[in-house]
Order: sequence, then structure tokens, then C-alpha cells
Amino acid sequence: MFIKLEKVSFTYLPGTPLAIRALEDVDLELERGESIGIVGRTGCGKSTLIQHFNALLIPQSGRVLVDGVDTTGRGVPLQEIRRKVGLVFQYPEDQFFEETVFKEVAFAPRNLGVEGKALDDRVRWSLEAVGLNFETIKDKSPFELSGGQMRRVAIASILSMEPEALVLDEPTAGLDPEGKRIILNQLVELRKERGLTLIIVSHSMEDLARVAKRIIIMDKGKIKFDDDIRQVFSKVEWIKSLGIFPPVTAQVAWLLREKGFDVNLGVLTPQELAEEIQLKILERKKINVG
Repeated sequence: MFIKLEKVSFTYLPGTPLAIRALEDVDLELERGESIGIVGRTGCGKSTLIQHFNALLIPQSGRVLVDGVDTTGRGVPLQEIRRKVGLVFQYPEDQFFEETVFKEVAFAPRNLGVEGKALDDRVRWSLEAVGLNFETIKDKSPFELSGGQMRRVAIASILSMEPEALVLDEPTAGLDPEGKRIILNQLVELRKERGLTLIIVSHSMEDLARVAKRIIIMDKGKIKFDDDIRQVFSKVEWIKSLGIFPPVTAQVAWLLREKGFDVNLGVLTPQELAEEIQLKILERKKINVG
């Protein structure tokens, strides 16, 4: 088990009139190499949850194990945990501070003691892993880039630490459709090529349908549902009651089912829905001919 949470609870401003219970008795197990989406209403505890994955937050009760290491233990190597589990915050480009893209991406590995050619190679790989040309972009100011490029540089800055897990909070927020497509495609390729554990918090179910295999639904600090993405999105009416709207294709499939058209509710993409409708039409024709 790569990341394991046991009865984890966390409250902001505990013991005050402003106390907010963000997590309550959360049990969760994440395997290496998984691709996971975390969804839920605003304020349900998603961001608090993922900050426990790399010990940015320490549980007030319960415990978190990262690769077998208890983050609540005395003398825990927090730097090593945060190297293994890289966290990309929402709008990470707001935290840029270096004058060039190279220096921005090199900052973390340099602090880990990487220097010289090894550092150059690490930065080159990180930028090219997110689809950016090293020679073209390395000397530019990160503040001169497009929104999509800035987001990819931010992801490269985390990749430069060579994490085993990449955790992203709303990675496509504020991007145009082309920027979203590029980011999501690069994340899919990274998982395939590097075997990364990929964990994405998102309000876009269409985005998650493209990259995630497992969906965790949170509500009021608790995990309400945790299953294969097709199983989750087939429960259209139930998850809508939690403020979550499945991909349009899943909603269309549900409406067709309600009208007596026996389509599979687990479809995720327009192509899958089109193929399912075509299959059912052919089945009906065979029945009518017979």
C-alpha cells in the first residue's frame, strides 16, 4: 500500500467558535500506479485530504502512512515524503518567483543537492515531459508564458523532484479547451511512461473521465463513495444529490435508459455512447427482423 489513511480527522481553528471540521474518521488506501479522481462540493474536504498525502498537514487524530512511514511519528523525514508525493496546488503559477523557467524548475532538485549536468538533464526531462521544448523555453521568464504553458511549467517544477505520486488540485482551472486538452494528454502519457500514481481533484467530470480510473466522492469531510469510475458515473441521480454532475455522456445515457433505450450506463466518452447506441439499434433491428 503506497498511501494509507486510518481514521484521519482534521479541524481548522480547533477549540474556537470558528472551528471547521474538514475531515472526519477518513479511511483510505491508494495503490501505486493508480489514477484517481477526487470530487465533491466546495468545502467538502478535498484539498484538506490531499494535503495529508504528503504531510503538508498532519492528522489531529488517526494516522497517515506514506510508503509505510507514519507522518505523525517523531523525526519523520518530511522532505523525503514530499519528494515522493508531489503536490501541485490550484493556480500554482501564482507561486512563481524565479526569473527564468530553467531556474524555476531547477529550484527543488537544486535544494536536494542535484547540480551540474545532472541538474540540466533533470530540468530538460521535466519540461519535455509536459510537452515543452527545453531550448525554446528555458531562458524565458515564466511570467511571459501563456496560461497553459505556465501550468505545465508548474507541473514540471514538481516532476523535477522525480515523485512517485503526482497530486493535482484543479489542474485545468482557468484554461481554454486547448490548454485543458494538452495538460490532460500529458498527464495520461506521464502515468503510462513513468508509472506515476496520479491523483486529481477536479470539478470537471469530463476531465476526470479522460484520465481517472477510480473516483472518490467526498461530502462533509467524509468519503461517501469510492469505486471504479464507470460504476460511480452510472449512478447519475444519486451523485447529483451530492452536487456532482457526471459527464454529459453519462447523463444522456441515463436519460435514454429512462426512455426505455437499454444502453450501458457506464459510458464515459461521446464515442462510447455513439457505439452503444449503434449496437442497441442493430440489436433492435435483429429482433424486428426475427
